[in-house]
Amino acid sequence: MKHFFKKLLQLKDITYSWLIVISILIFTTTIYIDLAYHPSGSPKVALAIYAIALLIAFIWSVFNYIGHMRLNTMYKRNNNIQVFVDNLLLSNDEKLELRTYLEDYSQDLIEQGKTKEDAVITAINEFKVNEFSSLSKNTQIFNMHAHYYLGGYALIGIMASIILLVISNVLTDPPLICIVLEVTFMLYGIGFFGLFFVYKLMDVFIHKKLTI
Repeated sequence: MKHFFKKLLQLKDITYSWLIVISILIFTTTIYIDLAYHPSGSPKVALAIYAIALLIAFIWSVFNYIGHMRLNTMYKRNNNIQVFVDNLLLSNDEKLELRTYLEDYSQDLIEQGKTKEDAVITAINEFKVNEFSSLSKNTQIFNMHAHYYLGGYALIGIMASIILLVISNVLTDPPLICIVLEVTFMLYGIGFFGLFFVYKLMDVFIHKKLTI
């Protein structure tokens, strides 16, 4: 459980955070002005700005997802045996065995006249060709992020909204900003929560399409 909460609190994993901040600021400002000056109903301009804020949030969600995609090490150009082996999904014993094999093979190539860099690249590339399926154990083109941080943001947003709701109910005449933030935190908190599952569905879709 402690490990799970630690994953949730890896809030720095978010990318393009400035985009979602802009979305939140636009939404918060608009809803504040809307409730302050048009309590009976939202004018078309306000509705359009709400749509823009949500569109920016959608654009952020796409950029954030793409920003976490990492090319599988098997598809990268590698000139370092240690880095290459460490990035493979193998047990420690398998990594040690593979590293020893690649180092020995590259040394043989060096003795045959190749430079050290060319020898390492050749050894790694030949491994990719000959042992790709049997040893890599991870033939996806992209490595996907777990996105647990979205749960952290969802938890923060929803909890903040509940706290503000309690404060609003306690106060006889709660300030408008309290209500505005309550709505904003809840909306974006639920959005982060739902986005986690959307990302997982996208992972499954991409995995099915691109897995070799």
